[in-house]
Amino acid sequence: MTWTARRGPALCLALFLLIALLWPPVPVQAQTINKIGYTNSQNGSNLRAAATTASAILATLPTGSKVEVFEKVTGLNVSGSNEWYRVRYIQKNLNGYIHAPLVTLSSVPVNPSQPTGDSDFVQYLAAQGFPESYWPALRLLHSVHDNWVFQAHHVKDEDNLSKTLTFQKALDKQLAPSVPARSLVNSSSLLSHRTYEKPGYDYRTDTWTVYDAGGWMRASRPIVAYYLDPRNFLDEGGIFQFEQLSYNAAVHSLDVLQVAAQGTFLGEGDTFNFTDLDGNSRTNQTYADIFLYAGQVSGVNPFFLMQRCLTEVGGGGSDSTSGQTNDYSGYYNFFNIGAYSSVESPITNGLRYAKYGKAAEGKVEPSPEEKEKYLLPWDHPWKAIVGGAKWIAGGYIVDSRGNPLQDTSYSQKFHLDGAIYGTYWHQYMGNIVAPANESGKVFAMYLQRGLLDKPFVFKIPVLSGLPDTVSPYPTDDRSQNNWLKSLTLSKGSLSPAFNPETYSYTATVDESVSQITLNAAAYHSKCTVKNTGTKSLTKGLNTFKIEAVSESGHKRTYTLKITRQGPPPPPLTVTPRDSYVIQGNYLSNAWPGDNRNTAGRLLAGLSLSKDYTAKAFDASGNLAASDTPLGTGARIDFFYKNDTSPARSLQLLIYGDPNGDGRINSIDLSYVIDSMYKGKRWKDVQNLALDANRDGKVNSIDLSYIIDSMYKGKAINQY
Repeated sequence: MTWTARRGPALCLALFLLIALLWPPVPVQAQTINKIGYTNSQNGSNLRAAATTASAILATLPTGSKVEVFEKVTGLNVSGSNEWYRVRYIQKNLNGYIHAPLVTLSSVPVNPSQPTGDSDFVQYLAAQGFPESYWPALRLLHSVHDNWVFQAHHVKDEDNLSKTLTFQKALDKQLAPSVPARSLVNSSSLLSHRTYEKPGYDYRTDTWTVYDAGGWMRASRPIVAYYLDPRNFLDEGGIFQFEQLSYNAAVHSLDVLQVAAQGTFLGEGDTFNFTDLDGNSRTNQTYADIFLYAGQVSGVNPFFLMQRCLTEVGGGGSDSTSGQTNDYSGYYNFFNIGAYSSVESPITNGLRYAKYGKAAEGKVEPSPEEKEKYLLPWDHPWKAIVGGAKWIAGGYIVDSRGNPLQDTSYSQKFHLDGAIYGTYWHQYMGNIVAPANESGKVFAMYLQRGLLDKPFVFKIPVLSGLPDTVSPYPTDDRSQNNWLKSLTLSKGSLSPAFNPETYSYTATVDESVSQITLNAAAYHSKCTVKNTGTKSLTKGLNTFKIEAVSESGHKRTYTLKITRQGPPPPPLTVTPRDSYVIQGNYLSNAWPGDNRNTAGRLLAGLSLSKDYTAKAFDASGNLAASDTPLGTGARIDFFYKNDTSPARSLQLLIYGDPNGDGRINSIDLSYVIDSMYKGKRWKDVQNLALDANRDGKVNSIDLSYIIDSMYKGKAINQY
């Protein structure tokens, strides 16, 4: 390209302006914050690589997500604010920047010290029967909100109501193959959040079964364990999934509902006229007005009702709320009640319920009881919201006598308590994230409106047999598919015939077959197959283990037991002479300085039983001449008569010679340094050789031993 005097400066100026526009501003005037914060945007908050919207999005955080806010910095001006926070998204351990208006700060520091002087509260926790693993988080919450009430709900085992349900049993029930849609994640979820088991996953096609509209898939054990473990949510935001869902006039006000509706179809200005249950005429009622009224007449937290609606139909609403769906025009279902999956879509089933109630299949009008209790049919938004709230209250939150049932968001998802009309089946939703998301949004509203000092009551589940540490949040996004597609032998045939879900096989070959080739292929392109290839066979039983290792590192083992016909050889006895030492499959005390590591001397130092011979190979597997010095990893193979497959092998181990060249030099020093400071590892025999002083650790003492050998000629003890 030819550059002209005019073109060069012009292009440089253009490039400068482009860089100035896109290059993330350097954070200046950083102000230390060091507080816990929570995201407040109803549409999610973007965590970015730099303090500008031109930088990469690292994650989109749901409303109420907990972050550690380290400092406030100056960044790109967005909507009138150039303030950004440098944060860590705790759940996924991601560091980045969030526009400051999208985060509401709490009063809790990033690394709070454990409260002191709260012995009365500790006694209360013990009296409630909270496990000690709950105490640190609850003590911290109590130190910030001393009027919050924490009640331990000891979940009863359905098979023995005198016992507390174990965590593992609850987890197994949530993952029961017979009810695959019990716990679900969205199709956009990480691979580690999806099941790789039947039913729900087909390893042959690497596809998941979709159980509901929107691409919902069966959840994995680790992600269910995370959301099932109550200890993961004992902080300001998470604990609201344990909030008792009764109406509280001191907390649940219209202005807060109006804020909660903003940015959703519930806050777009629609108004309605209707006559309420007491015969009062209500005009120009907004959705916020209706949800407040629904909370009052049902006795249920109206914020919970609003967030349950938004979780079910989305922030923009759906055909369930439009009133314009074919065949069901003029009918509404704001909570997707009865919206189960079948031949028809869940929305169609939900609207059929809105029109006909329990008689939906027969398509006759709702019963008089349904009309009175739940205001069916739901042919007006206010009836669908108020009637749906009464349905949720009666079906989940309280019984006919007002006794609490599944009166928290957590218990509506994880129906665990055996004392409540059966167990596990009465779950409001399959989405395992729903309680955390709903409660996060409710908490964000409380926080923004300054309501956190109200006397909230939290009913926290207690399970027995909890893991010693809290169940971690899985973050891996690599495939776990580790099934073999084929497994064949060059000689003989497998019994039984190969099946990807059968993991043990046998085969028999003729006495003349001294070698066999094992071939295997995996279904998934990123699955690694190990231990295939040509193998030596001794007479009698030979066992091989083929490993299919998924992209994520999950291992599946297929075992082959191959019998080579013919009488087995007599037992091999190897007796060391000339002070050589045999420990397990290692041969040692072959110090290079005395030429004790040459192939000929090593072979001469071993006495073998009759009809056996030995051959020496260097660390690369090459047959070694008699005068060849051998190092760590070299091999002595023992053969019976004319067999080509060794009956036994010994590996040479020289302490201080991890690189295996048979000399003690600077290369060995580098191996020790890489092990100490980089954590590098090699073959087992090499890792043993790193420990020159044989104290069980690799450290600077081993370095000094090698240096003394190199420069002072000091021998390293080998036995």
